[in-house]
Amino acid sequence: MLDTTTILFYIYGLYIITFVIVLILDNREPASIIAWTTVLILLPVIGILVYLLIGRNWRKISKKKKVIKQELSKYLVNSISAIAKREKENISHLLNKEEYKNKAELLNLLKNNSNSILTSSNKIEILQSGEEKFQKLIEDIKQAEKFIHLEYFIWRNDKLTKKINGLLIKKAKQGVEVRIIYDTWGSFSFSRLTRWKMRKSGIKIYPYFNFISPFKFHTLNYRNHRKIAIIDGKVAYTGGMNMAKEYIDGGRMFKKWRDTHLRIRGDAVEILQGIFAISWYNTTKEKLFNSKYFTIGKTFQEKTPMHITTCGPDSEWDSIKQLYFTLIATAQKRVYIQTPYFIPDPSVQMALKVAALSGVDVRVMMAGIPDKWLPFWAAQTYLEELLAAGVKIYQYKQGFLHSKTVMADDSVCSIGTANMDVRSFELMYELNTIIYDKSISERLKNDFLEDMKSCEETTLEKIRKENIFIKFRNSLARLFAPLL
Repeated sequence: MLDTTTILFYIYGLYIITFVIVLILDNREPASIIAWTTVLILLPVIGILVYLLIGRNWRKISKKKKVIKQELSKYLVNSISAIAKREKENISHLLNKEEYKNKAELLNLLKNNSNSILTSSNKIEILQSGEEKFQKLIEDIKQAEKFIHLEYFIWRNDKLTKKINGLLIKKAKQGVEVRIIYDTWGSFSFSRLTRWKMRKSGIKIYPYFNFISPFKFHTLNYRNHRKIAIIDGKVAYTGGMNMAKEYIDGGRMFKKWRDTHLRIRGDAVEILQGIFAISWYNTTKEKLFNSKYFTIGKTFQEKTPMHITTCGPDSEWDSIKQLYFTLIATAQKRVYIQTPYFIPDPSVQMALKVAALSGVDVRVMMAGIPDKWLPFWAAQTYLEELLAAGVKIYQYKQGFLHSKTVMADDSVCSIGTANMDVRSFELMYELNTIIYDKSISERLKNDFLEDMKSCEETTLEKIRKENIFIKFRNSLARLFAPLL
């Protein structure tokens, strides 16, 4: 007769085998299987609960949900049909320019992987500081007459947000429609009392796809990382900055917060309104697809072609990862990247190495003073191989670097919400703009070179001289990189 220890041993073995089979059947990347197996082995009980809550591949949606997504796409196409009709002309005009003749591959990719529409009648302002962004946003909110739509990952409870909350309440009482989507996890400090006061004034405010619901708890790890503001369908904002004072003064942890945001006028505002409308419908079931919210604004003499692409855990393709890969792989002269967190998947890592080995000037700037230590440690393990291939690595030391930008060949750039890490590629709802403009790309390049003055360059010599215990710590953190 088997004793208790033997029985427990067999149960434990069966448990490990069962979950490894489940992980394999999910068709995950080998690194992800190893990471989850490690968690399940070390934490048998807690590991199961964590896996069931945040580890399952819930991206396999039902036929019913596919029908809903198709219906939403139909509503959106009808709402922006005038813009869609101009796309063919916009593409033809762009590809006729010498510097964009080799970008047909990128244009096709964005059309096919995320149904992104190329718009041309746009005026774009790059905002490189929180002070500049919030000053302009507050002024635009004050001018609102019809509606204000806001979607943010983080909504803090601080001096800045109290000012903005009060302004939004005032506008709602004046009859302006105010709608807010916030992420429950990211906006944990968003006061319940404040939300109650906002609702009482007439503001419609909801947590995105509320995972606290018992029927949605499995979506706990799928966060809405987008930052969108739309005022009257005339002006919109998107980029890296959340709703928080730390973007102005660095907050308690940093003396400075370095970030990049956009203020947009023109056709692209309609695209952002469509993205917000889909998020709002998925959260509240209220449809915002009528002409009241899609009023084609002023046509600008200044033509700035741009795409807006999105991705999320329910997307058919990892569109932003594919965007980053293509920008790197097709660059002929230079690629400059800014990202706070740097945990590239194998495809992006290979693209960076091949570009550098091919003679492309590849530079990556990442946060040198982290806000989260585990991903920072894991990031260090990717650097030696990239440095050996010729990639230049810079770690920002004058505060926290939060910009998410990619500039390729002084002609195309991406500014958005997505970090260069696994979470942004696969687990977060993200949004990136792709801008086809030499002057804006030149501005980003110059800003990058200016930021280099606040960086410490990482070299092969420094990496190879690191203490063995530090290397082990970093390698141990990397085991969990697919989960970060």
